Formats: sequence, structure tokens, C-alpha cells
Amino acid sequence: MSEERPMEVVEEDKEEERKRKRVSEAFLGSGLLLSNLAIDVILERNIRPSRIIKAAREKNVFMVTKEFIEEFFPKEEKEEYSFVVKKGKPAAASQVEGKLRLYENRDITGKSTSEGTVENFMELFRDRYKRIRSVLEERPMLKDVVDIANVQKYEGGQVKIIGMVTALRESKKGNTLIEVEDTTGKALVVHSGDLRETGTLLVTDQLIGVVGTVRGDLILAKEIIEPDIPATKKQPECDEPVSIAFLSDIHVGSLLFKEAEFQRFLGWLNLQGDGNQRQIAQQVKYLFIAGDLVDGIGIYPSQESELSIPDIYKQYDYLARLLEQIPSYIEVIVSVGNHDAVRRCEPQPSVNGYLDSLKELPNVHLVGNPAWVNAHGFDVLMYHGTSMDALISSLSQLSYSQPERAQIEYLKKRHLSPIYGTKEQIAPEERDYMVIDSVPDIFHCGHVHKNGYANYRGVRVINSGTWQAQTDYQQQQGHMPTPCKVPILDLQNLQLKVINFEAG
Repeated sequence: MSEERPMEVVEEDKEEERKRKRVSEAFLGSGLLLSNLAIDVILERNIRPSRIIKAAREKNVFMVTKEFIEEFFPKEEKEEYSFVVKKGKPAAASQVEGKLRLYENRDITGKSTSEGTVENFMELFRDRYKRIRSVLEERPMLKDVVDIANVQKYEGGQVKIIGMVTALRESKKGNTLIEVEDTTGKALVVHSGDLRETGTLLVTDQLIGVVGTVRGDLILAKEIIEPDIPATKKQPECDEPVSIAFLSDIHVGSLLFKEAEFQRFLGWLNLQGDGNQRQIAQQVKYLFIAGDLVDGIGIYPSQESELSIPDIYKQYDYLARLLEQIPSYIEVIVSVGNHDAVRRCEPQPSVNGYLDSLKELPNVHLVGNPAWVNAHGFDVLMYHGTSMDALISSLSQLSYSQPERAQIEYLKKRHLSPIYGTKEQIAPEERDYMVIDSVPDIFHCGHVHKNGYANYRGVRVINSGTWQAQTDYQQQQGHMPTPCKVPILDLQNLQLKVINFEAG
């Protein structure tokens, strides 16, 4: 009879087997062969598989051996590739009961009824018009609005209208000409001078209010009014030591995924930082992830050459293993983006079917895009931000270097995709889920890979950057991403701290 092995030895063997399996899976589908001795070196020195895959492709090597790794990855290089995060002492947030509410009526998941018919599109625009018009009608300056069909009755006098912008252009004299339309007719509004100089940045398909004088077929505008949000917003109060961490654009499966830094972040959540870092980490009760969880497949031409995991299911499996390391007392809210395995048009349903293992965890919540969530009394609007491309390209005053300014324009227009007909398509649902018909306390986006922050009329505006290094396309465009910077909002004092995990 053989001697029974100690339980701790058996567990160590199982853990070693799991590590080897995870390394092997990272190479699956890459077209590369991996020797057992190479796996030993990878585990011994904690080298990220994505780096080895990239190096092998650059050197046209199809068999990754121990000798290859030792030649191209000198021993003095230190790596931080590990799926095992040590647990620290119990965190303060673990003693606080989570208070999370998902506004499911504002989430498209499981509710899509669109068939893409003309009537569906009509329903979408009717809903958008009705709901944003009701916001404008609350403005004191827009009491007693009239239908555009009745404007001519007020010749020479003042009139107030609400309409959707159908065209914008500049006259030869430098005035701004705005064509607007309501359910009864159309009107041409003339604003003296360049409207943009007043700080009002209009785009087609948004709703506006106009106060002006009727002159023949024209309305000479005195005021152009956007829906906007109230001048001040009182924030909820929180008397418990609770914070929210914000992430986006992880891009698991990309050769440019900053995996070592992400592992450092996971270690930080498990209280592995220094004294000051632990103090911040132990208050994190909620983690919001605003989409582009993985790099996806076939998102752009020649993407396959930039993938470390060219299988969409394996990308999500790898992501799941990473997110499973998050402490169970942290409520994790996971949305989607344009790289995820959901429909491209917005609103997007949650990524069901790919993260089933995470769905079994009671602290992980899969939501659509956009999503409304109440965390500890604070209403959080989370939107990936795909339509930011169209907004920035339409308004020269905006740029990718300051995404918070684009987010403020969303709030001013009370819509998350105000320009219709761009490549960022909106699904013609009965309800326009992109309308911002109530004011959030926190507005969180991603997509542009650039961190940005603002406090607009009491709303905390946050863009949480990325975990992907600069791509070739970004380099060509001169766009500098800000990877691995995590904004943390303390709900007690509303102070925002940003921790850079790239710096170590």
C-alpha cells in the first residue's frame, strides 16, 4: 500500500497543474507549438504568454522552446504573470453591506423587439422626440411653446418653439442657419453670428428650444436652448467608508493587453499594496467596467495578427479567470462595448453566453450598454462611448485628448448618441434607450482609451481609459492612450483619486 500524500502537497500539485493548463490555453489557436520545458520556464519566471507569442511571430518561429525563451527574454527581466493573487487582511468594505440596484427597465437586455422596419424607426424617433421635448418644456424660458405649423400667426412678434435639428450651415454673412422640425412642420432659424462662439455646439438630430422673432419665413433667434441638466445637482450623502473603482477597455486577447499591470491591479484589490494604497483599496465596494472586455474577432482588418488569443470564447474564458480574482465582497458591474460579442448597434444587450462562469458569482452583474445602476444611493449612468467618434468628428471643439468634454455634450443634449446615421448605428427599438431623461450622479464612459474627469453641474463625469498599449492606428493618428490608470471615487467625500498601475 502506498503512503498517503499530505493534503497540502496534493493541493500544490493541483495548483501547478492548473497553472500549466492556463499557459497552454493562452497559446491555443495562436498557431504556435509549445514545449513542456518552455512551460517550465514561463512559470518559473512568470513571463506573460502574450509577449512570447508576439516575439515568436516577429521572428517567424513556429515552435516555442526553452532555448527561444532564454534567448529573447533575458533572465534579469522581471515579469508579473500569475493567476494566483494572495489575499490580504479583511478590508473595511467587506464589513459594509452592498446596496446595489440595477434599473432593468432601462437596460435593453432581453427586451429587443426591433425588426428593422420603417415603422420601428418612426417609433424610435417619436419616443426620442417626446421624452426630450418634455425635458425642454421644464425650462422656464420655454413655457408657452407653439407648434411650428402656427409660427406664421406671430409675424413680427416673439415665438417659442421646440424642434429637432435637421440641418446646420453657415450663411455668407457668417450667421448660423438652423433647420428645425417638429411633428407639425419645419422652420428656418437664423442666429446672428457664429453660434459656437456662445459655447453652444449643435449637431443634427438633437432637440433644441428656440426663442425668437418671426420675420417672414424665418425665425430670428434670441436664444438657442439645449435640454441640458439643471444648473446644480445635490449629491446623495454616504456615511460609510465606500468607494467605486472604474475600468473600461481591458481588451483581453490583444497582444497589447497590459496583463502584468492588470494583475498588479487585482493584487491591489486584494490589499497587496503599501499602507497608503491599502487604505484606498480596502474601501472599494463597487467596480464598474464600461465595456470592451476583450479585443474580439474581426473588429477591424488584419486584427488576427494582433491577437494573442484568436478565439472569442477563449478570450472570455481568460477574462473570467482574471475577474474571478476580485474579492467577493466587491460588487462588479460588467457592461459591453463595440469589441464585445454582442450586436454592433446600440443599445447593446449584456454579454450572456460568454461569461457563464461569472454569472454564477453573486457579486458579478452583467448589464447592457448603456446601463443605469444605483450604488449606495448614487445613480450611475455607464455607457461605453462608441458614439463619441461621431461627436468628436462633427465638433472641432472636441478632441480625443479630453473625452470628458464629449461626455458633457451628451448631458447637454440629453442623449448618448445624438447624431443619427453614422457608422455607430442605433437599433430602432420602440423605446430610445439612449435618452438621458433623468440626471445621474455619476456618468462613466470608456472607448477612447484616454482618462478624463470633470464635475459638470454636480455630475461626476469620468472616463476610465484603457488596459491596452498604444495601437499602430492610434500611433498613426497621434493619439496617446493613458493605460492602467484607475479612477477611484470616495462616496463619503466625493474625492477622486487616480492610481497608476503602470508605474508600479
